[in-house]
Amino acid sequence: MNKLKKIGLSALAGSLAMTTANAVDYVIAGDAAIGYTGESANTSIANGDGFALDTSIYLDASGSLDNGWDVSFSMDWDNESGTVANTSTQAAVTMGSMGTIQINQIGGSAGNAIDDVTPSAYEEAYGMGTLADGTSGSNVGGDAGFFGSSTSSGSIQYTAPAIETAGATITASIGFDPAANGGANSFGSSVGGEKGMFYVLKVAHESGLEIGAGLEEVDTNGNIGTAAGREAKDEESVTAYAKYAMGPVSVGIQQSYQDTLDGGADFEADMWSIAYTAGDVSVSYGETETTTKAVSAAARTTDADAIAISYSMGSMTIQAQKSEQARSIAGTAGSTTLDETGIKVSFAF
Repeated sequence: MNKLKKIGLSALAGSLAMTTANAVDYVIAGDAAIGYTGESANTSIANGDGFALDTSIYLDASGSLDNGWDVSFSMDWDNESGTVANTSTQAAVTMGSMGTIQINQIGGSAGNAIDDVTPSAYEEAYGMGTLADGTSGSNVGGDAGFFGSSTSSGSIQYTAPAIETAGATITASIGFDPAANGGANSFGSSVGGEKGMFYVLKVAHESGLEIGAGLEEVDTNGNIGTAAGREAKDEESVTAYAKYAMGPVSVGIQQSYQDTLDGGADFEADMWSIAYTAGDVSVSYGETETTTKAVSAAARTTDADAIAISYSMGSMTIQAQKSEQARSIAGTAGSTTLDETGIKVSFAF
């Protein structure tokens, strides 16, 4: 009987040891910010204002393996919109000179990371208002940062080791998504069974110039389009950008295009901005133009511009932005306009 007890205790101890070995220590950080947003429009789409708290939480864990590889996990819980949601989750394995493999459960892909790289002291020029409600087939467009959205969630990517040559740093990434357009951050219509690939190339020179480009492809896998009798059509998105920083001034320009799958609305976006930073103060101005081209509807164009400022005082940062958007429909008179003012006070302690 005592031998049986010893065997049982030994098995229990082994089970507990295995459980303990799988434990991971996460570092918890978060936001502590107060925000105000005011909107006014010439229609009933968006009017009013309100205060909000940003107490989002970030969980991060990292460590090194015996073979020298580094492993990291990260997860973001965002409640800035008033509802707590997991908005970003990734895991990465850095294999030294063999590059990095990353799993993107929600967002965080190399493609989605370059959706809009133009410099800003606060938010993008198209702001946070209703006219920037995304570029899916069911929405009217206005969000210029649509590149990479179809493969941003549920994907795996490989990033090659950086190459240093002639004062330039070259990085390249490739990714695969077995269920493209199925993630929480995807914009395109979802038929089911699509497979996606994305490719990203970036070159940063010591002179302050950086250029980059991305390609995203979604294969319909032979599925029938959304309309009866329509043949399935693959999706292709491309983007290219250039940024230059000289002292306190940085400028950026970017263009993106998406030929949406299965005859859905196509999108074009042109973005540019300039930013100036002096000590604790940053100021930026930017403009975007996004065009939505549907199969059986007139093209819709949304023009946006914004001026933003950021000022840090020790553990407190104040950010403010004034943005304006105007949407017009080809062949019709008049337009929908939206004015937005945003203020955010963040604390670090």
